[in-house]
Amino acid sequence: MPEPALPRRLHDDGLTLALRTGSPERFAITAADGTRLIVHRWPGGSGPTIVLCDGLGCDGYTWPYVLRRFVGQRPIFHMQWRGHGESDVPSDIDSVRLGVIVDDLSRALTMFGIDEAILFGHSMGVPIALEAWRAATQQRFAARIHGLALICGVYEDPIRTWHGAFADHATRPLANLVMNMLFERATVSIISRWDSLQSVWKRLVASEFAYRGTVMGELNPAYVREEDFRPYMEHLGRMDMRVFARLARDMRDHSAKDVLPTINVPTLVVGGARDKFAPPWIAEVMHKHIDGSELLMMVEGSHAAPIEQPRLVERALLRLLTRVDSSSP
Repeated sequence: MPEPALPRRLHDDGLTLALRTGSPERFAITAADGTRLIVHRWPGGSGPTIVLCDGLGCDGYTWPYVLRRFVGQRPIFHMQWRGHGESDVPSDIDSVRLGVIVDDLSRALTMFGIDEAILFGHSMGVPIALEAWRAATQQRFAARIHGLALICGVYEDPIRTWHGAFADHATRPLANLVMNMLFERATVSIISRWDSLQSVWKRLVASEFAYRGTVMGELNPAYVREEDFRPYMEHLGRMDMRVFARLARDMRDHSAKDVLPTINVPTLVVGGARDKFAPPWIAEVMHKHIDGSELLMMVEGSHAAPIEQPRLVERALLRLLTRVDSSSP
């Protein structure tokens, strides 16, 4: 593998994340296959670096409250995954996989000399964090991981549980059955026919109907502020959905259940009792199998819990960081 090229400093161009959290340092780096990736870094503070791991289709919309709370107190690092945000879509769409993203992240941490990290993962960021832990135990990850925050995510096959029962082994709802029946055909169509579908997709996602339908149907509308969630929909409308479909297919075949009992660092598991993407029993399973973990079950929380009730999440993250500090040599 060639030596990583040095990160190239970029000027702030008014990114949503920068506007809402104070301007971070922005860099362009190059992945092993030549894909250009964008990195945000907030230096300052002390201790292991907080590494923010986005969900599928996200470019940082989840983190503004976390950033406002911890910028200046802890060094913070955020990379936009390949095909997300301003990072390039790779020439080989089949390279958009969890394992490659973990390799991208490890390479990026090496470039910036970050060898101690706490991973905050939301949604797809949870299996990414779990696979980073697996890689770290096999000495294939650049940083020593001192702690994990696993927020509203799953440890295996999210398609099986999407809009599934809120209790394990309960009857699967119709929406879940339909999704699992159509998933293969739908994702193949998106990947193979995106050129003809993208104009329709962009108009649909930009519509007020799509925004209101997503908030009312998927989140807890009583707690969602439009300025917090609108950036997600705007990014989704700009995204090459082949990336989304390719990653969804990879996650369908993924499992990190065997990783859970091996975790021996302070860990926070956050679940939302109203989460339709990662039903609450999944957080309970992770908590059960990760020795010494803390479980925060947000009774009113949906999949967007970090922006719905940010103070609850922040307090739990503070407890996690205190545990990390007390356990670190």
